[in-house]
Amino acid sequence: MAGTDEMMEPTDRKRAARAMAMELRGSIAEELREERSRAACEGAKQWLGQAWPGCSSMMLYMPFRSELDVRPLIEWGWRSGIAVIVPRCLPEQRFMELYRIHSWNDVHAGAYGIMEPDPSRVPRCGEQFMPDVVFVPGLAFDRQGGRLGYGGGYYDRFYDRLHGLSMKLERSMPLWIGCGYEAQLVAEVPMEEHDARLGAIMTEQGISLTGNARTNPQA
Repeated sequence: MAGTDEMMEPTDRKRAARAMAMELRGSIAEELREERSRAACEGAKQWLGQAWPGCSSMMLYMPFRSELDVRPLIEWGWRSGIAVIVPRCLPEQRFMELYRIHSWNDVHAGAYGIMEPDPSRVPRCGEQFMPDVVFVPGLAFDRQGGRLGYGGGYYDRFYDRLHGLSMKLERSMPLWIGCGYEAQLVAEVPMEEHDARLGAIMTEQGISLTGNARTNPQA
């Protein structure tokens, strides 16, 4: 007889997985999250310097609640002259706009209470802008590039937009890096056909490529 997980619909499996992953991530002590976030960001700096010395722009998220804190990486980008791109969510359209920020003064509380670019202070990136690297938050990840998001589909739709733009401009897709703690890695994330796969995973243990040829800069 099939196991309970095998009998569940993909959306039900995701819902159950999200609840478990949210509880697990939230159970990590705050001081450990801070320590692991610093280690992850330090590893990302070293990796970018060695594997991608020509990186000129990177898109990052504004950390919320127990997410891996990428603020040290944002500040390193400012010091290094790398364009720091941050999304602004439009809940009505389930759409993300991109903005380049230059300091913490360029952000304010936005949709869902998450800090986001202040459009009265910084201009929106052009329609054909593509960052070199995209750092993506999530609830769980696997070594095959699977990512469990929050269910809004913002990053999946953004991935499709970038993929279409890369085809139009005949450019490579940006490298997509999932950001989380080692504790968030699972054997297999429940995925559906429309879900975007990651090219790499970033944790406190460093950055590892998933071998996903569609997003792997080494491919």
